[in-house]
Amino acid sequence: MGQERRRFFRIDDTIGVAYRQLTEEELESSGFEGIKPVDALSLIASFDNKLANLTGRLRGPEPLLAEIFETLNLKLNAVINQLELDSHLVKRVAHKVHEVNLSACGMAFFIDEPIDLGCTISLEMSLKPSNSTILCFATIVASDYIEEDGHYYVRMDFANMSEHDQEVLIQHIVRRQGHQLRESRIEPLAEGE
Repeated sequence: MGQERRRFFRIDDTIGVAYRQLTEEELESSGFEGIKPVDALSLIASFDNKLANLTGRLRGPEPLLAEIFETLNLKLNAVINQLELDSHLVKRVAHKVHEVNLSACGMAFFIDEPIDLGCTISLEMSLKPSNSTILCFATIVASDYIEEDGHYYVRMDFANMSEHDQEVLIQHIVRRQGHQLRESRIEPLAEGE
C-alpha cells in the first residue's frame, strides 16, 4: 500500500465531510469487504433505463399500458426529485466543512472527538465547487491528539470506493492542483507590481 499511496498527488482542500463509525454488528453482519455504500441515484437511473426499455417494447402492442407506465414513472421521478431536494438540504447542514489533506487513496483532517485507530467509518465527501458527492468507507490509520488546540488529527485510507467515485475524486484533485499552481504563479506577479 505504501508504494501505491506514493503514486497519488496530495492536495490541501476544503470539502464537506460527514462520517459515522460503523458498529461491530454492521461489520460482522455484512462482512466489510463485501459491502458498498449505496449510490441511490445510480440505482434509480438503472431502473429508469430498464423501465424505458420495457415501456418502449410495449408501445406497439399496448400503447395505453405503455403510457400508464410512463406516467407512473414520471410521478415517481417527481417524488424522488422532491426527496432528493429535501435530502440535499439536510446534507448541506450535516456536512461539516473541513480543511483536509486529500489524495485518491485517503485523507487527513482535524476532528473534535477521539476515534479509534483501525476502526471503519462510513464516509461522505462533498467536493467543491462541483458539488460532487463521494460515498465510501475508510479505515482510520492514525489518530493523534493535538494538545495545543484540543483536536485530533486523523488519517484514513479509503475502502470500497466505486471506480466512478474514484475517477471523480482523481479529476477533482487534478483540477484543484492545477488551480493551486496557477494561483501560486499569480501571487509573485502581483507582489512585484
